[in-house]
Amino acid sequence: MTPERPRAFDEITLDGTPYLVLGRRKGQRGMEAKKIIINEALHDPLWDLSLNALERVRASSARPYEPNAELEREEFFLLDLDEIPEQPEKLSKHRKSDLPTEDHNEDRTAALIRTLRDVGVLDTLAPYGLPQFPSPIFYSVAWQQADDTWVHFIRKTNPRVVFKPGLSWFGYGDTLKKIEDPAMVIDDRVDMILTSDHLAAFRGLHLKTLFTDVHIVLQDVPKYVESIAKVLDEESIGITGDARVALLAASKRRVSFAARIYHLQERLSEIRLDLDRLGAVLDLHSIDIDSLLDGEGRLHFQEDQAGLFLDVLDGRFFKDDWTDEPRRADRYSRRQPASGQ
Repeated sequence: MTPERPRAFDEITLDGTPYLVLGRRKGQRGMEAKKIIINEALHDPLWDLSLNALERVRASSARPYEPNAELEREEFFLLDLDEIPEQPEKLSKHRKSDLPTEDHNEDRTAALIRTLRDVGVLDTLAPYGLPQFPSPIFYSVAWQQADDTWVHFIRKTNPRVVFKPGLSWFGYGDTLKKIEDPAMVIDDRVDMILTSDHLAAFRGLHLKTLFTDVHIVLQDVPKYVESIAKVLDEESIGITGDARVALLAASKRRVSFAARIYHLQERLSEIRLDLDRLGAVLDLHSIDIDSLLDGEGRLHFQEDQAGLFLDVLDGRFFKDDWTDEPRRADRYSRRQPASGQ
């Protein structure tokens, strides 16, 4: 099903002072980023760059990310950040994690997203420090929003790779002058827009290269499915081979399914699934139990029902408190109690 473009993209503002952020890989699955203060004379060009990318999203159709899909000219991939986990880093006995001890991000948000979440905490890269920040793999133009979140307009390229030995660069003012020490080049393209909740990408290739940790999760989906099958067998409900194949096929088609299968391992330990409880939940939402079971009482479904299976176990079905209208939650997250509750 084609997703609707989130209203958040219509509400993005490009006010205030933008920052330029450079990012590079740190270890196998980490990212490091630093911000650069931009001269006021460059604010308008960067505003134009960002606005053009926003208008492209607003004029295009969103589609779910599929690893092997090709986008049409007026399409973009849309990913929900809540459905992008990061495979936890495997540490040696003598090496500690680079994550701060106060990081309570339970779903291990992808390294790129975590790094860019708050530009305010990034170190500022002074001009003399640029040579000491080698091999950046992307840059972004970052704008702070009214709610203190950040929106990034990301270009997947090294802005310094164009400065090759033996080449001379010139600028034109009143006369043509040689640029003695060019720092970087920013072109007129944006490859993806990152908000606090969503990611819009204009090319799938850049998702594959910037989100290697996500694809590590995709590669490990068979292991997660086997883990899920083991838990279900222990709970005396079981899952058929066809259903396992269906979960694997669905996860290859949609990154979000891979992420949800990743979380389902822990979820099963919380809900203690059995046939009676499953039947009760399905009855509550008027779902035929035979749509998810075979004749022997084992979980059984095809690829087109994998989403239904995940929705049921994730508890995404509910009724509107006011109208009793059946609904499906787009995201699974814990609600923080309001003050006084």
